Amino acid sequence: MIDGDGSGHYSWLPSIFIYKTLDFSEVFESEKLRKGLDYQGHNYHDLNGTIVNKFPPGTAILIMPFFIIALIISSLTGLPVDGYNIIFQYSVGIAALFWAIIGLVFAYRLLLTYKISHKNSLLIVMASFFGTNLFAYTFLMPAFSHVYSFSLISILLYFTRVYFLSNKLSSLIVSSFVLGLIFTVRPVNILIVLFLPFLASTPSGFLDSVRHKFKEFKIVYTIFAFAIVLLPYFIINYIQTEALYYDAYTNEGFYWTDPQIVNFLFSFRKGWFIYTPFLLLIFPSLWAIFRKNKYEFLWFFLFIVVLIYVFSSWWNWFYGDSFGMRPMIDFTSIYILVIALYYCRLRDIIKSITLIFIVLTIALNIIQTYQYTKGIIHPDSMNREAYFHVFLKTDSKYSGSISGGPEYYFGQLNDQAFYSEFNDFEQDNSNWAKLWNAETKEVYSGSKSVRLSSERLFSPSLVWEIPDSLLDKQNLYVKIETMLFEPQLNSGKNALFIMDIQNLQGKTIFYKRAKLKQIPSETTHKWIMVSTGFQIPLLSEEHYLVKIYVWNLHKTNFLIDDLKVKFYEYN
Repeated sequence: MIDGDGSGHYSWLPSIFIYKTLDFSEVFESEKLRKGLDYQGHNYHDLNGTIVNKFPPGTAILIMPFFIIALIISSLTGLPVDGYNIIFQYSVGIAALFWAIIGLVFAYRLLLTYKISHKNSLLIVMASFFGTNLFAYTFLMPAFSHVYSFSLISILLYFTRVYFLSNKLSSLIVSSFVLGLIFTVRPVNILIVLFLPFLASTPSGFLDSVRHKFKEFKIVYTIFAFAIVLLPYFIINYIQTEALYYDAYTNEGFYWTDPQIVNFLFSFRKGWFIYTPFLLLIFPSLWAIFRKNKYEFLWFFLFIVVLIYVFSSWWNWFYGDSFGMRPMIDFTSIYILVIALYYCRLRDIIKSITLIFIVLTIALNIIQTYQYTKGIIHPDSMNREAYFHVFLKTDSKYSGSISGGPEYYFGQLNDQAFYSEFNDFEQDNSNWAKLWNAETKEVYSGSKSVRLSSERLFSPSLVWEIPDSLLDKQNLYVKIETMLFEPQLNSGKNALFIMDIQNLQGKTIFYKRAKLKQIPSETTHKWIMVSTGFQIPLLSEEHYLVKIYVWNLHKTNFLIDDLKVKFYEYN
């Protein structure tokens, strides 16, 4: 339940309540004990000698009541009070479900303010839950911030709508308070303010409400409500770093001039509409809103364009290991509203067709969610070929059939490698382990290749002592490439590229592996190029040498030739 980015959002709680510190060093060390040798602690950064959490504390604040209950239960039952035992895991799951229900309730109440019938409101709200990735992030990844953001945004929209209808100051104060919480959960979600004028329905309704509060100086109350929520966040920042606000996303950022809009929306890797086809209903909803109320159309269109542009400009536009386009989940209550406004105005025949579409997309979402849980859909390396290879497949034999591609990084590789090695297996090479089992019948180039089999599990390995000039370097990347020949169908499918970094005593201190083939194929007796890429951790005096080789994990029969290794620095 507590994993990935979710562990970073959650880690404020064990750090404060168990380790009683705002320095995340102990949390980081604790996580390293539970992770593999490839763990680099991407959630944490050293900032002026303090280990800080790159995620803000908002998600942890919303989980906190459930965490405290788990803390009490663990103490009373003798379980380790470490923040991660089974009680803590389930407490996070219950927290996510609780906040998801709250968000759905307020989304439902929001629709009622538009005089949408109870039946249609309930239908669209529940369809949006089961037909979108909100379902997966409620039950499978409950420590991630998205369910909590969804809930807060639903509450914000409801009270803002009530304010525009009634001009009650209390509704505006609640909205401001919730907006502050939204910022502390995920600061970029402050973009929600671009949508709020939509809720006034008319230009005069929006301007009159704003003018009224400024005229009476009651806007001060709302500013205070917003600020009071942010105050603890800024105090925490100051205690940690002596700055009220800092950018904790070290070595991450936006490519503002190169947004991946088409990929963001339609790629088979993580495309928003590919993995949440239910939301294709936004397109006819846009047209319906345009015809009915051009003011509402303007604000929704402006909001969705800005949102897609910002999120698709993030360096890692597919947002790492995750299911679907997760940053869009936070705003599900907005999609609920615009789709409901469209659906409630449909004639019977079109409404029936739309209902069939809704049912089919819900079914597809549940199947794809199941595929994701079973490792049939890969968390970061899907493409068109991989998607259709496993489309609607639920058999366990497809689990793990799609493997990860090269690791991603923020920046650009230098044009030239600063160190490279090439082994064509024609003769022994001083930087490679001794050549053995040379094959002369099937070769890609020259007169020799290497056959791996049940007797030969490892290729010759590159053994490279790390030079002192690379110490303290943190932006390093290695590309590995070889030619592969499979006598039997997919005989090399489970073989692995290995990068093993060892200390002077020969102990492995960092370890990465990736499958040679990303997708099973129908090709045999043909040479194909396979490759991968790894980020190299920050190098210190502890790191002594790098070993790179191919491991025939399942003892199958295949050949490799022309093994290339290149080391790069990136900006």
